[in-house]
Amino acid sequence: MDFTIVDYYGPQKSKCGYCKGVQCSMGCGMHAYTMTPKDYQDLIDRGWRRSGHYCYKQDNTKTCCPHYTIKCDALNFKLSKSHKKIIKRMNRFLRDGKRGKNDEELNSSMTSEKPDGENMEVEMNNEGCGIRDVVEAPNVPLKNINLEAFAKANEKGKSNEKQPGVQKPKTNAMEIDKNSTQNNETPNNSKNSTDGANPPCKKAKQMRLERRLAKQAAKGLPAVIENKPSKSQEKSLKEFLNDAKPDDKHKLNIVLVPSNKNMYTDTAFALYRKYQLTIHNDNPERLEPKKLQRFCYNSPLKLTKPSDGPPLGYGSFHQQYYLDDQLIAVAVIDILPYCVSSVYFFYDPDYSFLSLGTYSSLREIELVQDLASKVPALKYYYMGFYIHSCPKMRYKGKLSASYLLCPEAYTWHPLSDEIRLKLDANKYQRFNDDPLARDENEFEESDMDLVLLMIDQSSYVKYRQYRQIAGSDDHAAIVEYGKLVGKPLAHRMLYLKM
Repeated sequence: MDFTIVDYYGPQKSKCGYCKGVQCSMGCGMHAYTMTPKDYQDLIDRGWRRSGHYCYKQDNTKTCCPHYTIKCDALNFKLSKSHKKIIKRMNRFLRDGKRGKNDEELNSSMTSEKPDGENMEVEMNNEGCGIRDVVEAPNVPLKNINLEAFAKANEKGKSNEKQPGVQKPKTNAMEIDKNSTQNNETPNNSKNSTDGANPPCKKAKQMRLERRLAKQAAKGLPAVIENKPSKSQEKSLKEFLNDAKPDDKHKLNIVLVPSNKNMYTDTAFALYRKYQLTIHNDNPERLEPKKLQRFCYNSPLKLTKPSDGPPLGYGSFHQQYYLDDQLIAVAVIDILPYCVSSVYFFYDPDYSFLSLGTYSSLREIELVQDLASKVPALKYYYMGFYIHSCPKMRYKGKLSASYLLCPEAYTWHPLSDEIRLKLDANKYQRFNDDPLARDENEFEESDMDLVLLMIDQSSYVKYRQYRQIAGSDDHAAIVEYGKLVGKPLAHRMLYLKM
């Protein structure tokens, strides 16, 4: 049985890692003891993110620096000139081991705290660009939950009812609820289908050609098609990236492995420590192995391998970058039903001249494209949050085919110059211009009765039964939780009450 168990903490205030204000970063948080990839996909499509087991959602109407979920349509992504330059620089280094004439100067500028230029290129795809932007969980003691015992008590065919009528959550983590499909990102409001295979629209040029041929056939004329010389076809991202030759001086090997707390190594911590000290000037006393393990290795996502899913399944993974058998970078990612979600990235500062942050983002987009060929619905690359009020974080909007999530209607909208101008004028924006558009998964007071609450190590009940057992002293907190996660998740995840 697959299930999600969360402990909702309610409103949280903390220091902002962007404007450096004190107690001005405002939102809500919860600890996820375990979570299905499907549930996490639905959460990030409502503006949530995770840092280790801690899940958080900013209150954009109140917080100092509004966070807008951003994603890239990997199948429509186009390389920019700067992207090609970075790939060519890497390929040149692998080929002959030489650095360009500007690489030494570039390396020096990147290992400083220079707030602009290539420094931000290097930090591309770090979910928040470094430890300063990773949200810390509040210091709340965790409850002692035996997940194995709970799973055993709720195996298929066994009853977990305290009273008649208790609803069991769905057992298939990949089941797509009709009320929790992804919202729109296209002007015609077409939804993402569960198989991700929407019929392609014909181009105007093709339609004109078909009409001309039909007219010729109606007149009894032979079909004549003008053969114009075709332009050289643009190389794909995959072709640009995978240009290695057998006689290259260096070999770059990228390994994708499932993340778990037992894969932590001293080598990885040494790399992480070097990165934090050099790139982010972090306090050495704060750099402990348990901190790296907590937010880069520990994950609530359960590795799930459905027959129609990606080869390695859905869950949390590490992309490990080895240069001639030396670990030089680690990308922490989540592979979910509709996307690859970037979590964190750290690398050896000695190789800053290779713009590894941006390079790893391109590699992750390539991964999405590869996975989409096997699982058509999995076609997006989530980059975390776009924070327009912080100029250093605007680099995330430079990827083509990028979309922002409306914080009210939860619909997707192309990141256009028009949206940028609106954010320049006011840091909080509702991107959906239709004033009547509402959250289709909106949670209302009448939905309370079906909220699921875990009340002991072996069972859970609906809220209406819980109210009879324990009263309703936390009614307001559960309503708040329901509004933040949405109706389908409130009726599917288990809200911890122990």
